[in-house]
Amino acid sequence: ISLFQSRFPTAIARMNELSQQACESDSLDDQTWTGFAGKTWQVHKFGGTSVASAECYQSAAKIVEDQLGIHNESTNDTKKQELNLAVVVSAMGGKPKTTDLLLQSVEAAAKRDQEEADKLLEFVRKKHAVCLEELFAGSSDQDYQDLLSVVETDLNNIRDILKTVALMKWQAQRISELVSGYGELWS
Repeated sequence: ISLFQSRFPTAIARMNELSQQACESDSLDDQTWTGFAGKTWQVHKFGGTSVASAECYQSAAKIVEDQLGIHNESTNDTKKQELNLAVVVSAMGGKPKTTDLLLQSVEAAAKRDQEEADKLLEFVRKKHAVCLEELFAGSSDQDYQDLLSVVETDLNNIRDILKTVALMKWQAQRISELVSGYGELWS
């Protein structure tokens, strides 16, 4: 995040302004802003607790679907076409949180505790596999496999990063940020 802040200070300032406006508004209809490219945007932010499980993801999706008027024939089609909707989700929360597990894997690697690092990463893999399995139950097995493959490929990349951490016995802030950022991407 700090790298993003240093490279895009104007965008960060605008996002902070929009966030402040969101906190001050009273109704969902008031929570739209003119933003990038002069378009009106509505932004939904779901924190880790809101995406901690398949059930939580489904609840978040329903909120977005309701906002878009999906499954609701009476929604004004013109309003749907004019709405630019952004959805931002954090890494999966719950106990333990994905971000915490990823950060702990970096700590374990810096201590050259490969067994602990592998155990933490396997927990992350299982957590995402269970969620994906529940989300895609009754639908295409290929969708489940494709998404799980992304998580597993990224976990292998993290393992490679952690090998470097172990060799150096060094837990650099940027490496911790890089590794923990994967959780956000998977969500």
